[in-house]
Amino acid sequence: MSVTRSRSVSVPVALASLILVAGLLSACTGPADADTQGGPSSVSPTATPTPTPSGTPAPLTPTSPIAGGCAALGAAAAVVAAAGEIQRVTALDEMWHIGIDTAGGLACSLLTPRLAVDVYVLPAATVVGDVAAVVGAATCDRGTGSMECHASAPGAGQTVLAAASFDTSVDDPAALAELTAIASAVAGSTTEGQPAKSRPATWSKPLDCTAIAETIGVTSLLGSDEARTALAAPAASTVDGRLSIASSTIARCDWVRTPTQEGDRGSDFSVIAVPNGAWAWKTLAASIPDSVDATVGGYAARVTSKGEVYLSDGVNILHLQGQRLAGVSVVDTALGVLSVIAGKDAAARG
Repeated sequence: MSVTRSRSVSVPVALASLILVAGLLSACTGPADADTQGGPSSVSPTATPTPTPSGTPAPLTPTSPIAGGCAALGAAAAVVAAAGEIQRVTALDEMWHIGIDTAGGLACSLLTPRLAVDVYVLPAATVVGDVAAVVGAATCDRGTGSMECHASAPGAGQTVLAAASFDTSVDDPAALAELTAIASAVAGSTTEGQPAKSRPATWSKPLDCTAIAETIGVTSLLGSDEARTALAAPAASTVDGRLSIASSTIARCDWVRTPTQEGDRGSDFSVIAVPNGAWAWKTLAASIPDSVDATVGGYAARVTSKGEVYLSDGVNILHLQGQRLAGVSVVDTALGVLSVIAGKDAAARG
């Protein structure tokens, strides 16, 4: 998988102290990171039982539906004919996109002189629930200055979805016809991919959000009471956002605290896991801007200057992030999340 993100070569000095905490957290829960999350807190997430890193074999990579990935897709004659000139091709690289790739699919962005078209090759097993609802309804959503349209086409054991923004001067049928042609060309240029092989020790999907919330004290973490804290999917205004929330290829928990007074922006915390996604870890880790290497819970990790944590146990990938937390860093909470995952998986294995 090719991941492209802007990268910064400057890491704030405050990040050094955060990474020192990350290195020590595999043995104990450190103090709150006052610089990034606020003042002291009574929340002390435990890390028992903790996952035990072991000699995991090299991650088993999935088989892409097109050899060469996104670059090869952008060079396919049928795709070029349908889209016109293709100026640049990039791999979509958010966590849920990695989930698509892990399932044997593909997620790319094709830039033409007129459009930036996001193309999703979705294995049949992933086109369920709300994802199927989005894929099955070709439509255009008009905004004030543009409209977003999406259309799909069937493929070999998969469905291809193409989405793009158009000027509002373009009529809906013309936009949908163009996207349908691109989706059909992509479908005809791909074969059925194969997912990364599952392993018995894979992290649980779905995540036990209730147990995680209790272990890390999510209500206190968000600086609220239970009445204003809710487990709720984030708002989604784009096709990509809607698909990410509905995706069955990842596991996630998202909590939000509603504002309590004027000027309060609320707070949020999320946990997203990609089971069997560790095959993409090196590429992902190298692409995360403004971050440095760390060890969290004994696992390889990347921690950003904003306090986000990405880590892998050699089988899976986990991402934790929070905004406006009450005195506990995301690194602290990672240990509590890992302990819940380890306990559930141990119970499942008997």
